[in-house]
Amino acid sequence: MVCFVMALKSEAVSRVWSRVSMLCEAAVQSAWRQTDRDIRIILVCHEKPDFRSTFDDRLEIIRVDFAVPVADPKAAMLDKWKKLAVGMVRAGALSPDFVMNMDADDLVSNRIAAWARAHPRSNGAVIRRGYVYRPGSRWIAREDQYNCGTNAIVSARLIKFPKDISEQSVKECSILRSGHMTIEADMAQAGTPLDVLPFRAGIYVSGHGDNWSPSQRASPLARIKSFLKHPLRLRPCSAAIREEFAMQYLPT
Repeated sequence: MVCFVMALKSEAVSRVWSRVSMLCEAAVQSAWRQTDRDIRIILVCHEKPDFRSTFDDRLEIIRVDFAVPVADPKAAMLDKWKKLAVGMVRAGALSPDFVMNMDADDLVSNRIAAWARAHPRSNGAVIRRGYVYRPGSRWIAREDQYNCGTNAIVSARLIKFPKDISEQSVKECSILRSGHMTIEADMAQAGTPLDVLPFRAGIYVSGHGDNWSPSQRASPLARIKSFLKHPLRLRPCSAAIREEFAMQYLPT
């Protein structure tokens, strides 16, 4: 079983809650619509998002009551990782085969769980190739050096799942200790290198206005210029891509 773990920002620090809810719903749908249905999704949040869809019991929503962060990037990241720690405590109780942490505004290919079933002895894998997409666009950009908050699936046998969210428990959990910038190198250094998923497996959704990244707080014109700066990477966003990544649930 593959367990996807997500952390959702609070409504109190969201610019447009309805948009945050739709982005989260699309992320959940991309995980929930895996071709291999042996999956679980854990979503940790302050407030339940306003979903239009209904899900079965493979989606578990955990609400937390710790203090809502102030609206600044550092506090947002601390809030995110605290919520992921809550999700990892629950994931450990489910005895999964693989775990994948996801940002609640990223999309994943519906082929990831099937890859995990076909490679039960793998240490896991990173997403090396993916896409960048701006909601509402007819175009999608291929990214061959993909690296965002949703970038690795890791074998549960290599994870020391935390029993609680104390600092010590978090430090002992490799998937929490290593962020997306270092997890590939850290796993290799530990002698348990990750494979590379052999297909484009993730979409970084950019320019939606509710991301803490400075590039996402730029003006609309600046975001469009950034998206279009590599025209050779652009491709029409086909029906097949939209179906594979559940893109129909994104805001427009």
